[in-house]
Amino acid sequence: MDVELDREKVFFNEYVCLGLRVDRWAVPKPLLQAHLRDAEAALLERKGLERLGKKARADLKLFVLKKLRRQLIPATRSTDLVWNTGTGMARFFSQSPRVHLLLQDLFEKTFRLKLVPESPGTAAERRQLDARAQKLWEALEPTSLARPGGAE
Repeated sequence: MDVELDREKVFFNEYVCLGLRVDRWAVPKPLLQAHLRDAEAALLERKGLERLGKKARADLKLFVLKKLRRQLIPATRSTDLVWNTGTGMARFFSQSPRVHLLLQDLFEKTFRLKLVPESPGTAAERRQLDARAQKLWEALEPTSLARPGGAE
């Protein structure tokens, strides 16, 4: 949760250690409706009106939402990122495809480096296979680990 980043806080030997924090303010619908009713009643009484127009009601809803968001604690999610600058391997720890895309985009914009998702192919390439192993690798065929019709 620290945003004052200096070298000692970010670097650990050849590793860059960062985190992505995403805050989400979700106002529960019953809470919003209750505050909106109260605000609407107070406004109608103050202005001496019987009903609010569509635009006035929408503006009031935005005002109440902003007020409630300042009072509520956001739901916070954080994702760690560790980048080994020696090997060039960056790892982040989330199961969410949306978070993967967000982290990849931020990483590439921040460091001006293209991330390549890890796969058996990239792992084999990184290991720099000798000629014999490379030949065996190229001869591999995809195989299914599931049987048609379900497990037996």
